[in-house]
Amino acid sequence: MLKKTLVASALVLGASIMVAAPASAVPGYAVDRLDVKAGPDYDYPTVAYARSGTRIEINGCLRDWSWCDVSTQRGRGWVLGEDVQAERQGRRLAYGSPWGVSTLTFNVGSYWDNNYKNRSFYRDRENWNRRSSDYGHNDHDGRDRDGDGRDHDRDRPKK
Repeated sequence: MLKKTLVASALVLGASIMVAAPASAVPGYAVDRLDVKAGPDYDYPTVAYARSGTRIEINGCLRDWSWCDVSTQRGRGWVLGEDVQAERQGRRLAYGSPWGVSTLTFNVGSYWDNNYKNRSFYRDRENWNRRSSDYGHNDHDGRDRDGDGRDHDRDRPKK
C-alpha cells in the first residue's frame, strides 16, 4: 500500500513540474518588474507579477520576439520580450541574443483552456477571442498598440 502511495505521489509531482516548466522552456530572469498578461498585448488581463531579478521559465516567444510566454511561481502568461533575459551555461543573455526558445503563435481558446479555466475573466473568453482576431496575434507586430509611445520592435532581432 505504501508503494502505491509513493508511486501516485511521484506521478502527481512529475505532472505538476511538467505544467510549470514545459520541456522546451528555457530558464531566464525578469529584467524589469513584469506584468504577466493572459495574452500578448497590454489589453489582456494581468494574471501575475514578477519582481526584477525573479527567475522565470521562457516557454517561447512570438516570431518577432515582441512577446514571450513565461512561467513564474505565480502563474503563466505573456510578457514583453525585452523585459526578460535567458540563461545559458550560467550566463544571462540579453534580449535579441540566440536564446534557443520555441517560436509560438497565440490562440485565446487553447491557451486559456489550458491555463485560465479557474480565473474570473475566463467567462469572457469568446469576447477575447474576437478581440484577438482583431489584433492579428498570430502575426502580432509588437508596435505601439497601447499608445504608450514605445515601438516594441526597436530591439528585436533582424530577420
